[in-house]
Amino acid sequence: MSIQEQSLRGKIRGFIELNMNVDDEAVLNDSDNIFGLGYVSSIFAMRLLNFIENLSGITVADDEIALANFCSIDAMAALVCRHQGAL
Repeated sequence: MSIQEQSLRGKIRGFIELNMNVDDEAVLNDSDNIFGLGYVSSIFAMRLLNFIENLSGITVADDEIALANFCSIDAMAALVCRHQGAL
């Protein structure tokens, strides 16, 4: 994993932890399903999409706005990498 991808993952994690009701003692792993864990509401999902687009400079196509692309830090990082090429 490149330094750029590590930085991307850290920024996504920071956004989630700052904006969601994540217990201070909870450990959020990159592969954890944030929807399944109850951290994400539908309103936050839209904020998360906006954050990812602004952070990475990409535009997520309508057909890419799917749970599979936003369910975890891993999935979001992979989405950005697909758009930008390998980081």
